[in-house]
Amino acid sequence: MINKMWFQKHQTAISLCLLALYFIINGFINSTTVLMEAMRTPPLPFSTWEPFVWEYTSAIGSFVMVCALAVALNRYPWNWGHPLFSAYQYIVIGLLFAISHVLFMVISREVIYALAGRDYQFAVSLEQWAFELLYEIRKDVWSFIFFVVLIGFYRYTIAHWLGNASSIALDREKSPGNKKDAELPSDDLLLIKKLGREFLINKRDINWMASSGNYVNLHIGANVYPMRTTLSAFLDANTHLPFRRVHRSFAVNINDIHNIEVAVSGDGIISLTSGQTVKMSRRFKLTAT
Repeated sequence: MINKMWFQKHQTAISLCLLALYFIINGFINSTTVLMEAMRTPPLPFSTWEPFVWEYTSAIGSFVMVCALAVALNRYPWNWGHPLFSAYQYIVIGLLFAISHVLFMVISREVIYALAGRDYQFAVSLEQWAFELLYEIRKDVWSFIFFVVLIGFYRYTIAHWLGNASSIALDREKSPGNKKDAELPSDDLLLIKKLGREFLINKRDINWMASSGNYVNLHIGANVYPMRTTLSAFLDANTHLPFRRVHRSFAVNINDIHNIEVAVSGDGIISLTSGQTVKMSRRFKLTAT
C-alpha cells in the first residue's frame, strides 16, 4: 500500500512521471502504427524515422501544454456560480492550448528536419495552411476537453484518498442567546472531505501541523487531515490562533504543549498533552513573552 505521506511529498513528481509515461507509450504506439500501415504497401513514402518525429514532437508539445493547463485550472477553476463566464474562460484557454500545441509541433519538426538536411512542409499554400491548422486545432480542442476532465477526475480521486481540508465561512445569525456562536469566527472552521464523508472541525482543536510537499497535515488527536497549502501560508492566514512555528516543517498549538526538552545545541523536543512529540529547532525556539 502506498504511504500517503510519501505520496504527498512526491505528488508533483509522480504526476509528471505518469503523464510523461502516458505520452511516451502513446507516441510509440501511434508512430509504429503509421509505420506499419505504410509497410503494407511498399515502398515507404517516408523515412522510417519520420513517424517518430511526427508523433513525439506532438507528444512533447502535448506534455508541455497539459502541464500549463494544470496550472491554468488552478488559477481559473470552474465557477458554477458564473457558468457563462467560466465557459468563456475555458474557450479562451482551449484555443490557446490548441494553437500553442500546433506552433510547438510545427517549429520542432522544422528544426529537426533542418538538422537532418531535409525540408519539412506543414503546408505549401495559404489555403492548405488554413486547412491543416483547422484540422490540428479540431483534434487539440478534443484533447483539451479530455485532459480537463482527466485532471479534474485525478484531483478529485487524490483528494478523496488523501482527505482534503478547506476553510469555510458560514453565514450565521448571531443572537444574544447564542453566545458560543457569536464568539466563534466562522472562518475558524474547516470543511473536511474524506472517503465520501464531509464534516466540520474547529481550527483551535488542531494539536500540531506538519509540512508535507504541497500539503500541510493537520493533526487532531490520532487523526490527520491534509490541506493543500503551505505551512507559512496557513500560519499567516491564522495569526489570531495560538499556533507557533517551531521548526521549518512543524508548528504547534501552544495551548497543547505539556513540556519542552531543550538540548545544549538549542534544538529540542516538544511533548504535547496528547502524548505526541514534535521537533523544535533552535531557529524557531519558543521563548517566554
